[in-house]
Amino acid sequence: MSVKSKAGKSKMKKTTLLFVIGGIVVLSIAAFFVFQKKATPYTPETSGGPSLQTDQQTVDLGDQKLGSTVQVSFTLKNVGDQPLVFTKAPYIEVVEGCCPPTPTIGKMTLQPGETTTLSFPLMMHATMGGKHDLRVHIPNNDPKNKDFEFKLLSNWIE
Repeated sequence: MSVKSKAGKSKMKKTTLLFVIGGIVVLSIAAFFVFQKKATPYTPETSGGPSLQTDQQTVDLGDQKLGSTVQVSFTLKNVGDQPLVFTKAPYIEVVEGCCPPTPTIGKMTLQPGETTTLSFPLMMHATMGGKHDLRVHIPNNDPKNKDFEFKLLSNWIE
């Protein structure tokens, strides 16, 4: 066999190997896209605008020990068909008791079907004992409930 013939066979083997590797790469990429989970399309619960929904309207923490911290959180969801915008930062109104914390919110705009969390730590010390009745306000652009409100109750004891 000549040197030229050996070089030709070697080049042919390399070319074939490259085609095989290329084919495997293309098939792998195609399989990745074919077997990916498809997002389930969101079906709004209300139409004609955004609509704010929560996992709970009232939270009663019951008796809590003074000096301990309780983490409070609410899940907020836009069940409408248009973006929900929180127009101001959520705030807490004191109906009974004292010392409202400052809530934090994950996002200020929710697309239809999106959720976010509103949360805050709550802690009362020795001079803040007794019943607390707080209202968590969430100003937003939901035409049916522009000042969405939660009720938060607790009783702080020794």
